[in-house]
Amino acid sequence: MDIAWGEIALAALRVLVVGALFGAGLPALFALGIRLRAAGAGDMEGTDGAAARRSPALTVVSYALFAIVVAAVVIGVLWITRTSLHHYLGISLFGA
Repeated sequence: MDIAWGEIALAALRVLVVGALFGAGLPALFALGIRLRAAGAGDMEGTDGAAARRSPALTVVSYALFAIVVAAVVIGVLWITRTSLHHYLGISLFGA
């Protein structure tokens, strides 16, 4: 019995990268969206204490980031439950 250490290391690296992406990346995108939403609404103060001006572009970018996070969560839940959905409801997702 020969152990393929290279394949094991590659699989572990893939799990580490995906875990870091979803474990830290999605919360970071959400936090950035919150920050941009506050800046876009003019809720933040400048360094001189004056209120910042509204920026609709930042608000749109923040909503786009929120949409990416929500889409990733929905796709993740559907991916995890794909076999149950196929078994109980007959819905075939992702080629299950």
